Amino acid sequence: MFDYLYTSTDLTQEVNRLPNEFGLINALGLFPIETLGSRFVRVDYRNGQIYVLSAEEPGSPGSVGSSEQEGGVILQIPHFPHLEKIAVGDVDGLLQVFNGQVDERSVDRETARKLDIIRRNHSITLEFIRLGGLNGLIKDGKGKTLYDLYTVFGITKKEVDFVLGTAGTDVRGKCEEVIDHTMTHLKGETNSGVEAVVDSKFFGKLIAHEKVEKFWLNAQNSSEHKMLNRENRAGNWGRAFEFGDIVWREYKGGLPVRSSSGTISTQQNVADNSGTAYPTGTQSMMRTFEAPVFHIDLTNQAPDADTIYISVEPLKHGQGVEMLSQTNRLAINKQPECVVQVKTSN
Repeated sequence: MFDYLYTSTDLTQEVNRLPNEFGLINALGLFPIETLGSRFVRVDYRNGQIYVLSAEEPGSPGSVGSSEQEGGVILQIPHFPHLEKIAVGDVDGLLQVFNGQVDERSVDRETARKLDIIRRNHSITLEFIRLGGLNGLIKDGKGKTLYDLYTVFGITKKEVDFVLGTAGTDVRGKCEEVIDHTMTHLKGETNSGVEAVVDSKFFGKLIAHEKVEKFWLNAQNSSEHKMLNRENRAGNWGRAFEFGDIVWREYKGGLPVRSSSGTISTQQNVADNSGTAYPTGTQSMMRTFEAPVFHIDLTNQAPDADTIYISVEPLKHGQGVEMLSQTNRLAINKQPECVVQVKTSN
């Protein structure tokens, strides 16, 4: 007989004890989670201007503030379900190696294995939508576009071609163009600097460019150019390098996605010869919004932050159990005009 004693609450608590250590964007903390009591989020924006006031005689009325143009968009937070099953045949009469010893399979161990799979699936999904939130094009695991943030907010995407294949390119000038654009469009937000997440090809061409090498060879700390910092952040063994007042971070690898036909392939985290530059130290520019759990017992209730909810359903005639997990999240950059898409065309 298949004896399964875990409740939905037990499983949800258990899977949430497993830390989410996947992905560079997650490790950088760019999109902190904000919980909502609704499956929709409204993002408001104002175009009010501040300006230097003129000196007037005491008692004069002063300059009159102009009216602000206000607007907003309402976005639906997507629902990401995932189903796992434990059948009698997965444990009954089978052996496994556990802690170096051969032992019978158990429901407890199979449950722990399934919970790890569930957590990993939702973790890479979260990283995937955060990458989309950063570069402005949010897609799901089947390649369907959920939101193009530049279209949503009516903003023209800023791109800077570093032309790293050309020896005479003024790379520091390109960096300054990125910084100028970011700082100009902050509109009251705070920031502590500018960073960029790029792919390995862009990163390699950047550090090998003669203008970049010349700068570091003439600097007192030129050894840092020869021995780049390599950061092990959430499984990403990428390099980090500061040049032109921008911290450049290499994001290696990719995430598995499933096509509509069911074929699984790897999609690069960052496309070849490209990347995204963004301001750091902002207050509320980037957020991961988390909506209520889609379950009759939890309607209109704000979820616990960073929660993967699991419901359990026994199969007929004691043949096993199904575990249906879900997350409801959307990563949004509320000011995509502050982000710059960098690339090299050669």
